[in-house]
Amino acid sequence: MKYRLFLYALLAAGLTTPVLPISAGAQFYVRSPEVDKGELEIEEHGALYSGPGEDERLRQTHEVEEKYGLTNRFEVIVEQVFEQPIGEDFIAEEIEVGGQYEIVERRGDGFGLAFRTLYEFALEGASPDEILFGPLAKWVKGPDSFTINAFFVGQVGKHREIDSLEFKLNWRLKRELNEKWGIGAEGYSEIEDLAHAGSFDEQEHRLGPVAYYEFPHAEGRPEWKAAGGVLFGLSNAVSDFTYKFDIEVEF
Repeated sequence: MKYRLFLYALLAAGLTTPVLPISAGAQFYVRSPEVDKGELEIEEHGALYSGPGEDERLRQTHEVEEKYGLTNRFEVIVEQVFEQPIGEDFIAEEIEVGGQYEIVERRGDGFGLAFRTLYEFALEGASPDEILFGPLAKWVKGPDSFTINAFFVGQVGKHREIDSLEFKLNWRLKRELNEKWGIGAEGYSEIEDLAHAGSFDEQEHRLGPVAYYEFPHAEGRPEWKAAGGVLFGLSNAVSDFTYKFDIEVEF
């Protein structure tokens, strides 16, 4: 049943995603290394922007992610990314397909490590496809946890514009207050071209507080989670404020 739901999600993504031109946009969600066999997760990661930056002129962005654990260590991933630049229509950017392998399985307190790879199909013929790859790590001690993603992105195909790699660093410091609520801080940095990194203000850096909530759920029913916060732009390239929210359901 869960496998059929995942296939339906893939079909819906293919039928509802239009082929439109778009430039790459950032998403603000820190991925965890855990993989759960036989579990389907559908997630929406959205962001609203205020105070345009020198390089970032967006009104909203959204990422819909579907994951399914094929084994205890490996899951397949499909993502669809959408955004709306200021003064323009809401449009689709890319479809991403790949997987994540859990290298070190964490049990309770301790350290977990995984590696993720995605092929990102551009939805405009003149834009390059991309490959994202890199490690995800998480350390847990009691109610406290620290999660970090270090992703590299390389352009491929005849429309390649940059020969070097792009670098994305996402991290989350979180404390569980009780079974439902948690608070924390998240940070997101991006260097578009590692060979020509430029100054700090030419790069993308933001940081801010986030609250987390797990909805009450009964055995055998879907599990819902949500998060929301505000990220403050630390460099001139990005918006002054980014209001992020996450909604997740697990079957």
